[in-house]
Amino acid sequence: MIELLRFFLEKLDFLAIAEFLRRRNNRKAAARLHLVLVQSYEIIELYRIILNELKDALESYERHDDSYRFYMPPAWIASLLQRQSSNLEVMDHLAYELLNEIRILDNRFEQAFRDIIPHKFGILFEAQGLLSSARLPLNEDDVRVFPAAADGTYRTLWFTEDAPEEDRHEAEKYLHGWYGTQKKIVDINIHDGDEFFRILKWYFETNNPYERLKVLEDVTASYRQALIENFTLEEILSDVGTISRYARSVG
Repeated sequence: MIELLRFFLEKLDFLAIAEFLRRRNNRKAAARLHLVLVQSYEIIELYRIILNELKDALESYERHDDSYRFYMPPAWIASLLQRQSSNLEVMDHLAYELLNEIRILDNRFEQAFRDIIPHKFGILFEAQGLLSSARLPLNEDDVRVFPAAADGTYRTLWFTEDAPEEDRHEAEKYLHGWYGTQKKIVDINIHDGDEFFRILKWYFETNNPYERLKVLEDVTASYRQALIENFTLEEILSDVGTISRYARSVG
């Protein structure tokens, strides 16, 4: 998930875009670029909160060797994940509007647009769906096959207030794609006890999410510098109020 966000942001060549917008004195697009940056910080901050909550729960579990002696309200984590889904929706829309505008003016940005919006929906679309269902996707090794891992396994942590009562194996058929076919899915609910903490420990030890998040922070910091070097605060903020952060609903 963090690597997907990094891939997404790195496709936005902030320096090239900022320089292009400065030469054209395009303040509205510059304001949109600024909002992309602000949204990046919001996503990173919320992801760190989620990681801290999960890490604290894992450490508490390991200290007591008892899955019942930890405090992490599932509804609270679910609300954070759903809020992050909304953040990704905003980011997706802002980036789409920005790239769609500048690629028409300069075709060198066309490939970035195609990488971020490869089909009808952007690359963050499936992540939004998982987060809105209170599932945290865990695979970080190959963004080209996200949300699966390179070996084809889908791994998610699922947060519900009560233990799910539906047939889990049947539900998994439709979790990734609406085909009803068998998939390699590891969808672990917080009420699954030891198995939940086994997968959570695997995630921290194998994927190094804090290190990945630090790299994402560094990317965002470099974008902030690019923006500062090309625009004054007045130029950036002059059109912020005119920018819509959400796409208009259809239907």
